[in-house]
Amino acid sequence: MHVQVGASVLGLVITGCDIALTRRGEVQYMWSVDTVLASMWLVDGAEQVPEEHCRNILLFRTIAFSAMLVLLELVLMLRVYALYDRSRAIGTFLLSLLVTRIASSGYTAHDHVLRFPEKIKFTSHCIPGLDFKNARNPVWVIIYGELIVQSAIIILAMKRTVWDFRQYSHSLFPVLNRDGLRVFGAIVVAMAAIVATSVKQGTTSFFTFPLFMALVSVTGCHTILNLQKLEWALDANSSEQQKDMELTNINSVNVIEWEAPWDTTTFQMIEDATITRPEQDAGSSSSGMPCPRIIR
Repeated sequence: MHVQVGASVLGLVITGCDIALTRRGEVQYMWSVDTVLASMWLVDGAEQVPEEHCRNILLFRTIAFSAMLVLLELVLMLRVYALYDRSRAIGTFLLSLLVTRIASSGYTAHDHVLRFPEKIKFTSHCIPGLDFKNARNPVWVIIYGELIVQSAIIILAMKRTVWDFRQYSHSLFPVLNRDGLRVFGAIVVAMAAIVATSVKQGTTSFFTFPLFMALVSVTGCHTILNLQKLEWALDANSSEQQKDMELTNINSVNVIEWEAPWDTTTFQMIEDATITRPEQDAGSSSSGMPCPRIIR
């Protein structure tokens, strides 16, 4: 852990030094050129980006969206699968739900982007113009599919932790419920942002893709780290409880002074310490601890 902290601090220091040393060069050779180019773009105008390039960008973003969401859904589904003790019925249901969601998104993207590209018209800023009155809009398919999957995951998790295990209190359940609700809320906000930017079709739509990718990445990493921290805490508690149990199960110990001079009574002490009465033997065998015997 200390090595990781040291490496992170070293990387931050190197990045800060690089920024301090190259700041003037970047301002002189890079940012000033970008400003001039931006001014020329606004004054002289520029040709519209070909729709083929816009279509490729849209296809890339759709694949990236789906891939990140699938990874996040896999993490959440594995948690639910573990909660139900690796039930085949729950695993089959979650797997079929995930496959259906991937297939519907893939078919919709292929149908609207590759097979019938005329269905989508792009603006001058390469923003797709989508008709939200159409029920087969690809954005609606992605949004509905994601909301259905997330709703099924959160319902199954809440049913298991709140209803099935209502008589048991465990530190794992609040963490699972809290992370599940946070992920569900983040996905709802992201989907609402996608709908809003698709309707407005303004320059704010350029921020949707990077912010959505960062949101999904942070949410997934936060969920995995919480589970890892909880696992370490549970392992530490279980080891402490086991150690306490081992210490409290020792009632008495017959100590023999091996360093003392031996006499005829020494062997009698060893024999008395190893041979137990029948009732003690029955009690110790029921507790799972074998008692040594000497057969004479």
